[in-house]
Amino acid sequence: MRKPIVIALLLGLTMSAGLSVDFERLMSSGNSFYEQGDFKKAIGEYEKILAADGVSAALHYNLGCAYFNQENYGKAILHFEKARQLDPRDPDIQHNLKFTKLFLKDRFDLPDPMPVVAWFNTLRKSLSLSELKQLELILFSLTIIGFLLYRLLLSHYSARIFLITSVTTGIMSLLSAGWLWSRTATDLNHQAVLLSDEANVVSAPVPGSGTLFVIHEGTTGEILNTTDSWYEIRLPDGKMGWIVHEVVGIF
Repeated sequence: MRKPIVIALLLGLTMSAGLSVDFERLMSSGNSFYEQGDFKKAIGEYEKILAADGVSAALHYNLGCAYFNQENYGKAILHFEKARQLDPRDPDIQHNLKFTKLFLKDRFDLPDPMPVVAWFNTLRKSLSLSELKQLELILFSLTIIGFLLYRLLLSHYSARIFLITSVTTGIMSLLSAGWLWSRTATDLNHQAVLLSDEANVVSAPVPGSGTLFVIHEGTTGEILNTTDSWYEIRLPDGKMGWIVHEVVGIF
């Protein structure tokens, strides 16, 4: 488990110039407490930044590290996942998230996907949502420009080059649009991670419903539906049921 990111300048926070210094002070103070081994106080300083709407991969990474050292694996996974959403290619975030999951009680033995599918999913997840949007815009623009140049230079020998370029970028644009749609749909559904030691997953979103199965801290599932007090979740192995809002965190 690596120690937290120290450089406060990594914070991508939306704040006024007057609050900027205070946020940096809180980050620095939290890092100092972390290095002294006082993880509870470090968390307190980091959480103050979150309470003031400060958001960054570095902040969530630091919180994940602090919660891990308190053996609070549910909240550690929650913040590592939020950090990964903001910076999906950071190796420390990926390592610590994977390492933390080794301490969970619930394990899911799923079949390995085909190598091509695994490579495709890894590539898709390596881009953030904003990067996917930028990629789609660039590819779509290149497709239109290439097609226009092809039409303008129809009788010129170079027209064929622009046609091939336009077709290629068009195919890539459709592919990235599919990735973008998939990521947007996933983000709209969100994922839930259990923060309490254990919880019952029940058959219906009403008190007294029968328990379908029990999950333990750190287990994650996709949110399928929601009510005022309940989430319907689907676990990685396909099991589904309802769980109360209070015991999970959302990313």
